[in-house]
Amino acid sequence: MMATTVLARLLEATPLPPKDADIDAILAAFEASHARRAAILAEVTEALDVSTPEARELTHHLQTRQDLWREALAQALDRVREQCAGASKLRRYGDAFNVRNL
Repeated sequence: MMATTVLARLLEATPLPPKDADIDAILAAFEASHARRAAILAEVTEALDVSTPEARELTHHLQTRQDLWREALAQALDRVREQCAGASKLRRYGDAFNVRNL
């Protein structure tokens, strides 16, 4: 199988991360992309020659999308951490703000 064919298929299977999506949507999109990419890579049986200019360009685009996914997943993780911290604070201080005390 030609490297450019595999890389083009991987690029097609790696959409840009959804913008302004909730955490569940981001994770679902990533999992779907990951499954598609794993299926493509499972078909590769020999080393690919990625030294051609076309292959290097596809690799660059694929790396750019991968970096965007890393950023989107890191932001989602930060949002989860913020939500966990907020829930923890509510549990800790919630009794002081009991509606019955107002």
